[in-house]
Amino acid sequence: MKKMSEMEMAILDLLWDKNEPMLSRDMLQYFSEKEGKELKKQTLNNFLSKLLDKRLIKRISADRRYLYVPAVSREEYKKRLAENLIDEIYEGSFKNFICALSGGAKITREEANRIKDILKE
Repeated sequence: MKKMSEMEMAILDLLWDKNEPMLSRDMLQYFSEKEGKELKKQTLNNFLSKLLDKRLIKRISADRRYLYVPAVSREEYKKRLAENLIDEIYEGSFKNFICALSGGAKITREEANRIKDILKE
């Protein structure tokens, strides 16, 4: 998964939070009024293009305008991030990931059982 800029993440968060298709002009207005970020239309369009390329958002054509919606849920995105972290940093080994989380300390049988229960869910 390609890394995202802070602004790309802010756009994706906005689309998740609004939970409805948005026009780019509405995004510009939101970032100006609520976040104090003055973006030019072309700058926003560049960020939207990057998110489209990463397949994280979709563009819907309506009345010669484009509406934007998330292509993945927030949970799906988090899952992809976690999988990417394990693949890139821990050579795809969940065991290595858990060992790193525990700081190399041994985990109790109860903790191991809890991890097993979580994995079964």
